[in-house]
Amino acid sequence: MSSYHPLTTANDGDFGDFSFLDTLTFDSKEPSLNITDLGQLTPSNQLGLYPSRPIVPEKNDTVRSQRSTPTDTLERSTTNTLKRTATRNNGQTNPVKEKKTVKMAPTVSKPQMNCLELCHKTTMSIDLIAVHILEYLTTAKQVAYGFEPLAHDFLDTCQILFSIEAGLGECNRSGQKLPQEMLTELDHKFRVTQADFNILNQMLVKMIAPSSKLARSWGKLFGDNDIKKISMALAKTRESLRMSSLMFQWSLGEDNTEKEKGIGFTGLAAALDRMDHKAGKNGMQNGMQNGMSNGMSHNMQNGMQNGLQSQHQSYQQPQAPWSNRSSSIHHDSPLSNGRMMFTNGLHAHAPGSPDHRHQSTNTNGSDMLNPYDPYGRHSAMDDARSVTNITEPDSLHEEFALLELDPSKVMRHSVDPSSMPRVYPRNGMEGDNANMKGALVSAIRNKNYKLIEQLLHRGVSPNLGFNMHPLREAIMSLDEESLRLLLLFGADPNESNRDSITPLFVCVERSFLSGATLLLKYGADPNLVAGPELESPLAIAAMGTMVAFTHLFLSYNGDANHMTASGAPILTSAIKKKTPKKFIDMILAYGAKPNTKTREGHTALFDAISLGRVDIVTSLLENKADPNLPGPKHMLWPAVHYPKCLQVLFSHGADHKKAPGIMELAVSINSMESVRIILNAGVSPDTKKDGVYTPLCTSIRDDRADMLKLLLANNADPNLPASEYPCFKCVTHDRVHYLPLLVAAGANLNNPKGIIEEAVNFNNVEALNWLLEQGVNPNDRSPKGHSALTTAIRENRPELVDLLLMRGADPHVRGENWPLCMAVAKPQILKKLLTVVKEPQAFKGIMEMAVHADQLESVKMLIAAGVSVEDKNGGVFSPLTTAIREDHRPIVKYLLTDGGADVNSPGEHLPIVKSLRTYRGNETEILELLLEHGADPNMMYRGWNGVMQAVENGEADVLRLLARKAGVDLEVRDEMGRTVVEMAASRGWDEAVQILIEGDMGLRMRK
Repeated sequence: MSSYHPLTTANDGDFGDFSFLDTLTFDSKEPSLNITDLGQLTPSNQLGLYPSRPIVPEKNDTVRSQRSTPTDTLERSTTNTLKRTATRNNGQTNPVKEKKTVKMAPTVSKPQMNCLELCHKTTMSIDLIAVHILEYLTTAKQVAYGFEPLAHDFLDTCQILFSIEAGLGECNRSGQKLPQEMLTELDHKFRVTQADFNILNQMLVKMIAPSSKLARSWGKLFGDNDIKKISMALAKTRESLRMSSLMFQWSLGEDNTEKEKGIGFTGLAAALDRMDHKAGKNGMQNGMQNGMSNGMSHNMQNGMQNGLQSQHQSYQQPQAPWSNRSSSIHHDSPLSNGRMMFTNGLHAHAPGSPDHRHQSTNTNGSDMLNPYDPYGRHSAMDDARSVTNITEPDSLHEEFALLELDPSKVMRHSVDPSSMPRVYPRNGMEGDNANMKGALVSAIRNKNYKLIEQLLHRGVSPNLGFNMHPLREAIMSLDEESLRLLLLFGADPNESNRDSITPLFVCVERSFLSGATLLLKYGADPNLVAGPELESPLAIAAMGTMVAFTHLFLSYNGDANHMTASGAPILTSAIKKKTPKKFIDMILAYGAKPNTKTREGHTALFDAISLGRVDIVTSLLENKADPNLPGPKHMLWPAVHYPKCLQVLFSHGADHKKAPGIMELAVSINSMESVRIILNAGVSPDTKKDGVYTPLCTSIRDDRADMLKLLLANNADPNLPASEYPCFKCVTHDRVHYLPLLVAAGANLNNPKGIIEEAVNFNNVEALNWLLEQGVNPNDRSPKGHSALTTAIRENRPELVDLLLMRGADPHVRGENWPLCMAVAKPQILKKLLTVVKEPQAFKGIMEMAVHADQLESVKMLIAAGVSVEDKNGGVFSPLTTAIREDHRPIVKYLLTDGGADVNSPGEHLPIVKSLRTYRGNETEILELLLEHGADPNMMYRGWNGVMQAVENGEADVLRLLARKAGVDLEVRDEMGRTVVEMAASRGWDEAVQILIEGDMGLRMRK
């Protein structure tokens, strides 16, 4: 049940049910006007027609109270300038042109100037106090109880002061004189406000002082009780200033009472607004507090109301055009005169029937704000309970409670906004007033339904634009009654705010189901994208698995194939690990296409399988989802991981031929159940994945014995290769225990050849022994031409060489090379082979190979076995020249001394020439060794000799060494016919010429 919670203002220290946290949560740009009843505010064309009294009585004010109040004086002084006439014609008000008046020179009194100066001094302290409040809010570990409402009270009071200061300034500029009584009253109020601000500032300075013992002692003096007292004082001051502010606003207009705020005020307002938004405050708590306050102050209010009733009746006040009625239901009134339409589902209470929804308002409604209300607050409240009584909000709950979320029952409601109840405002003259708009938002936040209705009747549009959004305010407070009133008076259910968020979108965020129902009835589009992420309410509900909202939206023209901002259908977006199956069934029942793909190419079936939701998979397949549609892969691929899904797919016609390799995948993930299901579906166990991998080889690789036996039992081919043959796989992956199973199933160990070489290559002695025991030929070569023996020599595995030789391996059979030639680099293995090879000299160049391998021991063994020391490799490379070229000095020395190598026998070239060509720095050891063993530098070979090479090198010391030890023959010529002297002279090397001549003389002397 809904009930009114009217907002009342304080009188004589009684704050009634005023809720500051909710009424002050305006944007910093919004007006802070907080009105309980529009009856209190006299329209501009009727200002000053009834006497009033001060809102907040002050002490020692008995003499002043006997005189006419400032409001009386103001009314008398402004009657001639603001008075307008109005006539009533068929419910319409026609303004009459004002008479032109002669403007006087702008002159103001000194008291009026002093009043403005005092007001300015008061407002100058606002920024400093605001900064102190902000400092405390940002530095305090725990904000004191009641401090945040105090900050809101301060902002509201400041807003009123700004308005009064701007109004006073405008009066001074225009020369409008204010009555002396009014100036005196304002002066007194400003001084009281200054005192309140000073006390507040002193308290703030103490609160933000450093946390010392003295500071904590001072802090105790300003506890929660002091904050409450200051809050009450500020509230009293604010209410005493409010009527003055309203007077300026209504007499001068809002534009003339606007004043630019300081940075401190603006910053504090923004900070409090963010704090309120984060706290998530709603109007329900305020409504409960207001109701309690109403109940507590009810007796006092009724007593004061009875005491003032006679005075209220003594004044003959003109009745407003819209208040002269007692019931808008059973009496003729403007509402019933063609301005309101009723439809089924909306009903009214009979005049004599009790209306429990408004009972608390009627008994506890406050008249304390203005007991001289000219429009009759009670008469308006008793006016057939007003149009807010047309619809029972609980009827919407009852209607939606009847909705059964049964997927088999598809309900589609026809939406015709034109058939919904509408109320059109009687007077639109004051609807554009910014204060009225702010008052509407304030009334919605405080759930003041009476004030909301009055404002809407006065022409305030429920569509206030981007900055103020009444529908959103009502939804954020979960206020169904305010929402219904706004829609009744023409609020656009699809209008977005400045953040592009629609009311229906907010309903989903706030889980406001009944509010969403109302919006949909009035034409809200559940498919309309909104918000920063451009998602529709339907998409948000579906992605959030909000069953009730999704069902509601689909029944009210929601598109079951609607796409989310990410490019996914709501059906696919709704599928999650814990999504209820009935939820998916419901979306399918409303026409969702199960084969629609997302932007990434996913289908709903693919996502359901990927999540292992066999129930949803079954539902999708039963609703014509295609099991063979790639989305992006064939459905059988992800289903391999979920055997139950796999079984369902096969039972609904999934074609395994479109997903070759699923058997290998099932084996790879070790899913025995999936393998059995696939085999039962008729898939061959030999089907390759990616044209390479077979299930049998995969089971061997992953050491799945039970899988291997299952595949062999289902006739898997043990000779079908994958990346390698099954038997070879057993050798390379150390699965020798599977070889007997494969051989028993028909595996051929001799085809292809080379399995023993594979065992040697992987050093698998167990497999080698087993294969040799099975009679496999140890001399078989692999497809690459390698034999088991040459592989054992290359990998330097003497124990395997012994095993192979013992099991019949032939060292004369060539593998990648001749075994003996490969063994020269491994003296230990060479020694074993020389015992079985009778003629090692048959392998030409073996000596040079041993020298090239820098294996002196192998050279000695070969010489001992009868291999010639001059054995050239390829007919060119002699052992001596290779040893000189590779700078193997021990071998050079051994060949010259013990080996008996010919020092002048050419290989690649003459040994002396080869030594000179490989000469490095001052290393002449090999050169001197050759000369000592009879090397002749003057010996010609292929048109060149050692002396010519020395001249070519340009080394004088080397040339001198040759000339001294062997002499120089100046007669020999190179292939171009030049002598060594001519070669040296052509280079301009005189020193070499002299050395050569001396060497020639030495040679002659030797002869």
